[in-house]
Amino acid sequence: MSAMSTTPTATITTASAAATSPAVDTGVLKIDVPRLPADVRKEFYRDLQSLTHYVDRDLRQRITSVHANAKHISAQSKHIRGQTMALLKETRKWEETANRASEILKEAGDVQNWAEILEVELSALEETLRIVESRSNDEPAT
Repeated sequence: MSAMSTTPTATITTASAAATSPAVDTGVLKIDVPRLPADVRKEFYRDLQSLTHYVDRDLRQRITSVHANAKHISAQSKHIRGQTMALLKETRKWEETANRASEILKEAGDVQNWAEILEVELSALEETLRIVESRSNDEPAT
């Protein structure tokens, strides 16, 4: 049989074949594609394309899914960043409100303390006036 025959056995060579012609290395055999008859070569490429399409289809679906999920994760991340910034802003407002309330309570405590001191002083003044009045009532008029 010649190398140009239509039988596939004439087109398969071992690893010792000439390296000058392009070959498909299957790991076990090298197939010299240019030496294949046109119809066998066409069928070989069609089968090869079908095989790669079969393998590729699942990978493309997974890659598409990964990209879609990455877009969703990116959108969720952006949303969470926005929510975090809003929460930070709200937290700062509440912190300012708490600080103002604390100052007001401190002032109220200062007012209460001032009122208590004033009450003690007025009580002392009242007691002093009562003593003075009682002495002036006890003294004979001159």
